[in-house]
Amino acid sequence: MTVTEIARQAGVSIGTVDRVLHNRGRVSAETKERIQAIIDETGYQPNPLARHLKINRKYLVGLLIPELEKESRYWSLIHAGLMKAVEELSAFSFQIGIFEFVRPDRASLSSAFARMADARCDAWILAPIMQEETLALLEGVPDAPPYAFIDSPLPGSRPLVTVAQDPWRGGYLAGRLMDLISRTDGPFAVMRPYTGAFNLNERARGFTDWFAHRPGVRVADVVCPETRMDEVADILERTFAEYPGLRGIFTVSAFGHKIAEIIHRKGWKDRVSVVGYDLVSENERFLREGKIDCIVSQRPEEQGRLVLSQLYRHLVLGEEPEREITMPFDVYFKENLV
Repeated sequence: MTVTEIARQAGVSIGTVDRVLHNRGRVSAETKERIQAIIDETGYQPNPLARHLKINRKYLVGLLIPELEKESRYWSLIHAGLMKAVEELSAFSFQIGIFEFVRPDRASLSSAFARMADARCDAWILAPIMQEETLALLEGVPDAPPYAFIDSPLPGSRPLVTVAQDPWRGGYLAGRLMDLISRTDGPFAVMRPYTGAFNLNERARGFTDWFAHRPGVRVADVVCPETRMDEVADILERTFAEYPGLRGIFTVSAFGHKIAEIIHRKGWKDRVSVVGYDLVSENERFLREGKIDCIVSQRPEEQGRLVLSQLYRHLVLGEEPEREITMPFDVYFKENLV
């Protein structure tokens, strides 16, 4: 029996179990009783010497991530989850070193990676959303510390932990949702802001695969940079001109509200369904207003919390972490928003 297993059985965080084991901090009587019952039943005994040696050192974890305030602030949600985990594990002195880069700027990614590599981190957390570049950077550091991925898997790599959705399944689910919402045979369009991200490409492929068994249903693959709204508007105009009967648009990342705003402004929403990704604040607002029909989300805060908890298992407890944690698909309509 390990601290992690006790936490899982009790339905609490590792930090809560630690507070009960060492009689410190605030824990409700009910929670304390539940944890203590598991400890008594299993006969768990902490190793005081090992804990003393571990608790008196600090752990620096490097976070290689796109700019927190960009991309509809999606990445700030992952960071918030990480900081929550740092608080839960406050007894073990985790510190997150943030190394931001500008996507899809290769030089920016390389510079941020180099700074992280020079920081002598105990572990790395990477968002591997520039696929080829990230692989090349990791291959160039044979003595890299243990590293984990968030947001996306990365084929060809050997992370200690990956916390992400299955992106193909996410796109396939979005196709099914579009089918139910639009109730037409299209045509449809997938809109991607980047071409070098494995997870976004897989979502686009999954969406197209949903309709593959229906002869005659067309799915356009449209690349549009989310940062230049005038260009996005022009691309949408061209897409509607090429597909005058367009009935649905799927945006594979958090920029769905930007597409939906243009569609609303042009007066096209009454004939076009919009399925987006990630419940960032602007997407949530547009969903409430009926400008977006449905959102598939992936619990970014929980991703951040889970990835640090697995690194804690490896670094502090010396346990084998869960190599793959597959995040569920949360589906939101305006009717089930709280």
